[in-house]
Amino acid sequence: MNLEVKSNLAKLLATENIVIQHNNVKTASFDVKNRVLTLPIFKQKSGDVYDMLIAHECAHALFTPYEQWEGINDKELRSYVNVLEDCRIDHLIQAKYPGVVSNYENGFDILEKQNFFGISGKDINKEFMIIDKINLRSKSLKRMPFKWSKDDMSWLIKVDALVTFDDVINLAKEMLAWQKDQVEQMQKLPNFDELEIVQNYGLENDDFDDEDFEESDNGQGQGSGADNSDDDADEKNDFNNFGDQQADDEKDSKQSGESQSKNGEKEEDKSGEADSYAKGQGGDFKTPKILKSITDDTFTQKSEELLDEKSKGFTYGKIPTPNLGKDGALTHWKTWLKDMGDYRVKQRQYCNIAKYDTYLDKSYKQFMNENKKTVMYLVKEFEMKKSAQAYKRAQTDKTGIIDPLKLPSYQYNDDIFKKLTIVPDGKNHGMMMLLDWSGSMSDVLFDTVKQLINLVEFCRKINIPYEVYFFTSERGYYSDEDKAKAFSNKPGEWFFENFHLVNCLSHKMNKKQADLGMKMMYHMGMYFNNRYTNRRWMDNNDDYYAESETWGIPNKYYLGNTPLNESLIYLNKLIPMYKEKYGIEKLTFITLTDGAGNYPRGDVVGNEKKDWDKTNVYELGKTKFTNRHGSITSDLLNHIKKSHGANVIGFYIIKRVRRWDIEKHINNYKDWNHKEKIYATLRKQLTNDKAIAVDADGYNKYFILDGKKLAVENFDMSNVEVKKGTASELKRIFGKSMANRLVSRVVLNKFIQEVA
Repeated sequence: MNLEVKSNLAKLLATENIVIQHNNVKTASFDVKNRVLTLPIFKQKSGDVYDMLIAHECAHALFTPYEQWEGINDKELRSYVNVLEDCRIDHLIQAKYPGVVSNYENGFDILEKQNFFGISGKDINKEFMIIDKINLRSKSLKRMPFKWSKDDMSWLIKVDALVTFDDVINLAKEMLAWQKDQVEQMQKLPNFDELEIVQNYGLENDDFDDEDFEESDNGQGQGSGADNSDDDADEKNDFNNFGDQQADDEKDSKQSGESQSKNGEKEEDKSGEADSYAKGQGGDFKTPKILKSITDDTFTQKSEELLDEKSKGFTYGKIPTPNLGKDGALTHWKTWLKDMGDYRVKQRQYCNIAKYDTYLDKSYKQFMNENKKTVMYLVKEFEMKKSAQAYKRAQTDKTGIIDPLKLPSYQYNDDIFKKLTIVPDGKNHGMMMLLDWSGSMSDVLFDTVKQLINLVEFCRKINIPYEVYFFTSERGYYSDEDKAKAFSNKPGEWFFENFHLVNCLSHKMNKKQADLGMKMMYHMGMYFNNRYTNRRWMDNNDDYYAESETWGIPNKYYLGNTPLNESLIYLNKLIPMYKEKYGIEKLTFITLTDGAGNYPRGDVVGNEKKDWDKTNVYELGKTKFTNRHGSITSDLLNHIKKSHGANVIGFYIIKRVRRWDIEKHINNYKDWNHKEKIYATLRKQLTNDKAIAVDADGYNKYFILDGKKLAVENFDMSNVEVKKGTASELKRIFGKSMANRLVSRVVLNKFIQEVA
């Protein structure tokens, strides 16, 4: 059974976007105040039973007033009101949606066969109170073979005349008072027998709670009024199914000899089960304080048999709202550049920053010069592909003006008019990039940053809006920044930890600021590369010593854990704002990461149960994500892709080529041999091209990159000696030059195919 389909059905019946939760509960219920419909998880998923329960609870959502219902604290009155209110709302929902009538009929038949109402083997005309008869009449849609007396008919007329909830309360009070009077009259009869009453009305040992009984000195207990306890969920069935007086008298006469035994032995009821409450001796019998509907309580107890005991249920929570204010997780690029500049000045006392800055400028300029020709080549490729896409949509039409050059052919050619080809304007492009700034990226971070800079240069050359972010779990622990709140923290929301989302590069920067930003990114990548990879300890040269004088980075921008999911929640809010502000029609969203985000903690604010073994359900607007012990990354990416129309591209950077990294993305295969062939092909392609495209949930395209081969390679033909007169050798060297220039820039080479 598709639970999401049932959720949509409930929303349609309720005519509002109520919250639907499927959980490990005993019975369906509706929170009228918070508008939450909770449905149990069945092991036997009968569509009719499920739809009947949904329709019934949606009827509560539509017609039951929360304030008045919650104000009823009397247990007896609450039971009577519950039955009569069910009669009223079931009639209303069936009239509003006639299609559910068959669900009610079939659902009742299925449950009645399994004795869910406790009527098996009993005479429904003699062994039940009027409230139970009314309950069965309504649940069966008047198909039970009842024989109604004149007194009964007067009650049925009143039930059918119920219109408002106030009518329900008034009738419940009237019926309860009448039923109490019937009990008192019965207890005054000379041949009144406690055991016989228990037997005749189907009560068993587990039908009572001790608090629902009072001791009787003479075996003829008197009612003592209502118990105002609110703990309705744990109540058992009470002694409340007294029928009409005539039936009682007949049963009393048949069993009077058995019920007045003086030996104090326990008597057996009709089903052969011993009853511990009626012992046949004066002073030992307990008369129940509370009158309730036996059939209603029996249904509540029996419905537990339908539940899927293996299912742990779900933990529901809403995705928190990102705090986009000054005290949130966002760090503006101006703040980031200022932090880097201030830290550089602060480090003067520890290192020779002038020496390092000279080396940094030299290394950065060399890198940019080496990449200039490749970036320009890819810009040309982009424009060509963009134009090709536009010409695919070109339309040619006649102008209505005669073309003089075609006049000589008018005798055999009707097409003598000028034609006009209309080429639609290309879509406005935009890009947003997210860089993984976690500790596991340390040994490939520098090469990844180089590829990122290439992407930024590409965007600058083709003049499209772009934004670049990197995330970090590190914060200013010794300053007020540690008090920043990244998300709202309301009850019912999932808990996500604070983090930083740094907007390090942006199209809003001028040329000087953009150059400085890219150089700072280059500096930070190189810093971690030298810190966490094999350094050139034996290189005794000036560059090595200059590089060793690096002034580092502030601790708030260090590598930490992986708040990828937290970042995606923020970007889910930022992307639509970004598209609207700049009129972007085709947005490409790129992630550069080496794996999944932080493991969800499975903690909902205000939830003290800590059900770690339950499946987590994340609600984001109208979308629900269901994950069991897994990352919600793919769900958040799918939401960005579908809700905001983004072209989502992922680059997964692996440290070493392992079988699992490739094999887990192979899905469409016939058998094991077919899977092995696919794997061998992908492995070979990764070796040759340094990147492969695979299927991954949440992405339009997902590329696996060999982290060891991300370094940009440049082939300088001026350093190659060509043998005189060998044109083929020159062609080979030139081809190798171009191949190295393009293949080594894996991100751009693969990425250009998707964004044009």
